[in-house]
Amino acid sequence: MLFGLSRDIEQFATKLAREFVEACPLAETKGERGSVKKLASAIDAACERAAAFQKEKKLGVYGKAKLGTTFKWELKELGYDDEFVDEFTRNLLLRLSR
Repeated sequence: MLFGLSRDIEQFATKLAREFVEACPLAETKGERGSVKKLASAIDAACERAAAFQKEKKLGVYGKAKLGTTFKWELKELGYDDEFVDEFTRNLLLRLSR
């Protein structure tokens, strides 16, 4: 993988995680009734953006892994629960594999 593409992937994944935080703050991931729909919508939007990026950049296995790992660690650093982050990242990577 070219260094420039690796940096692009890291920047995109970090931005994607931060945009998710803006769309669905940490408190709204705790499963409160009114926020479940908002959470699902924010997760779907993040997965769609990641899929579009993957298609545009034609990411291979390593590029997808880089995106997932960077996204995962950014959400964890922002305070999201490990179990939530792991499941979200798994779903994101499954969407990229389609």
